[in-house]
Amino acid sequence: MSQHRAEASARLSPIGRRLFKFIEFDDDEELLVEIRKHPIGLVFIIITGLLIATVLLVATMLLAFGLDGFVLDIGEGGTGPLRGIIVGLGIVLSLFAILGMIISIILYRSNVVYITNEKIAEVMYVSLLNRRVMQLGIGNVEDVTVIQKGILPRIFNYANLIVETAGEIANPAFTFVPTPHENSNVIIEAHEGYVKRYGN
Repeated sequence: MSQHRAEASARLSPIGRRLFKFIEFDDDEELLVEIRKHPIGLVFIIITGLLIATVLLVATMLLAFGLDGFVLDIGEGGTGPLRGIIVGLGIVLSLFAILGMIISIILYRSNVVYITNEKIAEVMYVSLLNRRVMQLGIGNVEDVTVIQKGILPRIFNYANLIVETAGEIANPAFTFVPTPHENSNVIIEAHEGYVKRYGN
């Protein structure tokens, strides 16, 4: 690792530092900002995961202990064995829901956007084994749109950013961006600096 990259890496969060190795970073490039997803997204993931796990557990418990009203003739042993199977299935399904929640948290936190004076780079994990790295030259940026809908984004100051690009390049979209107006200004100012140095 070059001294310049090491100095830039030292300014990053631990996760940002770990993922920084996946992007190109030239010796004359300046790291402007690291963007991590807003923590409010983790709250949504946790609430959803716990809600699903609770609903699965309660539904299977209600089914298991309501068997006597639905089963007329279960044979020798009564509903006990079947009840145990249903309760066990409910516990397993709830554990899978919690595992899915934990994986979602890991993936959510393993998403970093780096803004430099040369590029916008994003490293994100689509799944535990599937990583995507996007790098867009800052000269291709035309504008940045901040989409902030609803009361929560305003209260907690986060939004979606859409980077509008020249030509047929796909417009990157970044979700749950904290301090969105400040971060969009960093991108716009980086683009303006690039144009001053190199022209259109």
